[in-house]
Amino acid sequence: MVNTADNHVSATIPIVAGPPQFLAFAPDGRTLYVSIFNDQRTIHSIEVLDTGSNSVVATIPQTARPYLPAVTPDGTRLYVPNHDVAEVSVIDTATNAVIAQIGVAPNPHWVDFSPDGSHAYTANHESNLISVIDTTTLSVLNTIPVGMSPHSVAVNPHRPLVANVNYDSASVSIIDTITQKVIATIPVGQNPQDIAWAPDGRFAYVVNQGSHTVSIIDSITNRVTTTIPTGAGPTSIALVPNSRQAYVSNLDSKTLTVLDLAR
Repeated sequence: MVNTADNHVSATIPIVAGPPQFLAFAPDGRTLYVSIFNDQRTIHSIEVLDTGSNSVVATIPQTARPYLPAVTPDGTRLYVPNHDVAEVSVIDTATNAVIAQIGVAPNPHWVDFSPDGSHAYTANHESNLISVIDTTTLSVLNTIPVGMSPHSVAVNPHRPLVANVNYDSASVSIIDTITQKVIATIPVGQNPQDIAWAPDGRFAYVVNQGSHTVSIIDSITNRVTTTIPTGAGPTSIALVPNSRQAYVSNLDSKTLTVLDLAR
């Protein structure tokens, strides 16, 4: 855990179930969900952490490797993309019970929600597709072709746009959620792995693992305006709520890069 006021590590939480992979916070910040899996594919679960006590309070078994989960905006459901079985698990956050399995295109990596929670979008890495899920009926409404190996997906907080990074084509696809079609394909650095929108929805921040950079995209022009160097092998980015600060995790250098987005 990192204290964002002074950027020092404030706590280290042991995860005994296996190697931690991806994180998702509940909207109120009180609960953290951690996906767990190993290279041998013998371990696959979600660990539930209490951020007040910095302790593991529950384990939710999964049937396959869980990639990046996401909590619905109202905090009542956790969606978990299970990479190896082409399914998304839907978990009741009050009981930690799996209440549904939604079939999607093969190898789902990432999930994000529309601001009202009515739709979920999954990036399906080996399928070159984005799946659109109706969160009321728990069914797939549409699949949208994008670039090669869509790794992550992010919904714009204010405009009807979804952005996804295409790991093997070094690009970002911008999707109009009304027409459900790609309206722009934007070249970025090599092996883009994660993307996040600014709170006002104007700029998108893309982590390029192969280039060791962050690309900043202006959503008005759909062009890269700035490229910022990071540590080695950046894999993910998180923007601090109500702040102009972002953190980039650098896998190969085992560091965090702190970005001042106000500059």
